[in-house]
Amino acid sequence: MAEIAELVKVPGRRSEPTDEELVKLFSNRANLKRELSAIRRERHDLLGKLKEQEGAIIRAREDLDRLERLLTNPLAASNAMVYFQLRHLWRTGAQRLEQFAQELKAQRERRERAKLHETALDKRRRRLDILNEKLQSLLIKERNIAHEIETLQKRVDAMNGLTRLIKGRGLKSRIAGLEQGREALRSRVDEIKETQQNINAEPLPEISDLTVDSRRLINLAVLALAQELVVHFSEHNLASFAKTATEKPVSDMKFGDRRDCDRLVERIRGRISDLKDQKVIADAVKLRTDYLLTQVTYSDETSTVPQSEALASIPARVPGANGGMPLNRASDAPTRVNVLASDFWDVLKYLS
Repeated sequence: MAEIAELVKVPGRRSEPTDEELVKLFSNRANLKRELSAIRRERHDLLGKLKEQEGAIIRAREDLDRLERLLTNPLAASNAMVYFQLRHLWRTGAQRLEQFAQELKAQRERRERAKLHETALDKRRRRLDILNEKLQSLLIKERNIAHEIETLQKRVDAMNGLTRLIKGRGLKSRIAGLEQGREALRSRVDEIKETQQNINAEPLPEISDLTVDSRRLINLAVLALAQELVVHFSEHNLASFAKTATEKPVSDMKFGDRRDCDRLVERIRGRISDLKDQKVIADAVKLRTDYLLTQVTYSDETSTVPQSEALASIPARVPGANGGMPLNRASDAPTRVNVLASDFWDVLKYLS
């Protein structure tokens, strides 16, 4: 009867789904809903970014239109030339800080890595020395056993038939015991040699991050360079003008008539060109860094950026760097610029 019922099933009729199939169906449906929700969020984010980009394009076009109208006026064009030269001066200072910070970080990383490797290699040598002492001790024991085995074997070989029958069995048993001990020693020697190979193959450790002292030193040197650049461009207020040029639009900046603008452009280019004397700048930064080391304080033991109070002004020349002579000339008056608090040359980007 079961066979007949099976044969007369209505064609096309589906059987009831199992619990497992239902669970799988609902799981697939939930996954599809999650994927759809993720796609909608992504679409919303992309539309937001597109609107932002469109707004940026519109603002850029407006700025370009204003600049074009500005450049139709010869005097305004001269002032605009100074403005963009000042912005170039600012970027030059910021790029110097970035390059300097990267070089110092790489230098300190090499030093700390070399110190870390030296410490690790010293530990490795001590471990290898201990293993080598054990190895030499085992090799001496093995040679002694080999010599004893050879001596006993010669005694056995020198015996005649009767003596070998009486005493040979004991000597052979002793030789067999010595051979077992020798094999055990050889196994131990192989283990020590393998351990030595594994130790020599161990990778040297890598530094996870620079120490607090290294980061403090780098930051002070970067701040010292920022101060030195302010001093370098303080003549004719170039540094101050450059800072203002990053904060105001070109239409708000006025530098005088065309002759004044031309002179200012030449001064800017001249001072930027003077930066090529790397040794003079490097020596000055070294002196300023040493001076700052005696002046700055930190909020706690883990802080790497000093408190800004000690950087409230910049001495034109570091006290004591002129052979001990007092700084009493008008040109020696400090510059009232706090490079840290005012983020001069975008210095905050390059502090670690």
